[in-house]
Amino acid sequence: MATEQSGAPAAVLALSGARLDELELLTGGLLAPADGYCLPHAVPGHWPAPLTLAVPPDLGRDAVARGWLLVGDPDGTPLARLGVEGSQASADGSSLYLAGRLTGLRSAEHPPARRLRVTGPLHAMGPGRPGTVAAVFSETPRPWQLAEAMPTALRAKSVLWLIALCGPQPHGRYTVAPLLHELESAAAHIDGARTGLLVLPADPVGPSPQDRVLRKRVLANLGADHTLDYTVAGSTPGRSRTGVGNRHDGAGNRHDGGTPAPAGTVVFLTGLSGSGKSTVARALAERLQRHAPSPPILLDGDDVRRILSPGLGFSRDEREANIHRIGWVSSLVAAAGGLAICAPIAPFDETRRQVRAMAEGVGRFVLVHISTPLPVCEARDRKGLYAMARRGEVRDFTGIDSPYDHPQDADLHLDTSRITVGEAVEQIVRLLQGPAGAARQATPGPPAARCGT
Repeated sequence: MATEQSGAPAAVLALSGARLDELELLTGGLLAPADGYCLPHAVPGHWPAPLTLAVPPDLGRDAVARGWLLVGDPDGTPLARLGVEGSQASADGSSLYLAGRLTGLRSAEHPPARRLRVTGPLHAMGPGRPGTVAAVFSETPRPWQLAEAMPTALRAKSVLWLIALCGPQPHGRYTVAPLLHELESAAAHIDGARTGLLVLPADPVGPSPQDRVLRKRVLANLGADHTLDYTVAGSTPGRSRTGVGNRHDGAGNRHDGGTPAPAGTVVFLTGLSGSGKSTVARALAERLQRHAPSPPILLDGDDVRRILSPGLGFSRDEREANIHRIGWVSSLVAAAGGLAICAPIAPFDETRRQVRAMAEGVGRFVLVHISTPLPVCEARDRKGLYAMARRGEVRDFTGIDSPYDHPQDADLHLDTSRITVGEAVEQIVRLLQGPAGAARQATPGPPAARCGT
């Protein structure tokens, strides 16, 4: 029992299952403009569904007399207050329908994944960068979907939400748990990304018009600047930008939401600062774009640090985390059949091997060592970083007081002090046109060494 300010005891209508999920969406504003319950014969035309509440006759009559009804969870904890504005007996007299507006009292606590529950507009769910991009899934995300969602958020300088959408979850049978695990694992690789769980009171991918209207309204009420609906229902061919529809990946391969893409390629350029990595990578991307239906994805070290890893510094752990992120994103591109070109310093052999393992798990990995000698790199020093490192103003600088592990497993070694950028690009292109692994056997690398003081 519960009491209002008068102290008079009042029963709490205990809801469970889909009705409890519905209550949470109503009080959180995700079913707006619906803000409560209506009578069966008076459903507002602009509501997303006929939201009605039938209660036992005695409880209903008591609520009508009081002018309000407390609505809660199975434990009897009041979660909302219904201001009763109308009532109607059911046809068989077994229940009484109540209508009125709901006022939230407290948050629900029922499982699953309460800490991840999305129950209101995303902008109200914690601090973050301005703007939100919501990527919504009803099944394990495909690599090309994540590869699309990430740059959408990065271009908009927005928080990326990876949201699992499901229907009611019977107690102890939380079928959405594997999907949540996949999304949390993905979010861990994306700076600032968040994971959410959105539970609808009906089948979120149901075929009925009412199911589609309800899902569409809830997704719209999330208030995201961009919504990418990757649910099974949202992936119906021919849907608009908020759905997946028929899309093309970075390699120009058409996807209908169910056909796997052919394996792609990651070209990974590594070398000292000033070695020419970025210049060669940009020229390679331009060269390949002339003959490809879709442009390759270029992940330059400086750009990735500014956009994908803005919170990371330059300690060994932070540099490794940055390379892991580059490897993960490029592997997503390759898994979608696309071509990713990466150009970080990537000084540590172990981290490069981990990136190779990620990429080769889904496609082809080509490691290119831009082997321009340290004295040449230091002489170029466009940013003045080597000079600052020599003066001790910059610490842990690769090649000065932090090591660079020369790759022994590189497919190509290119010294831009001996060949032109164009020649370097053509060697990489010839390698890409040949069988995987051929160049690594034919082009031995220099002996293992460590640059540093």
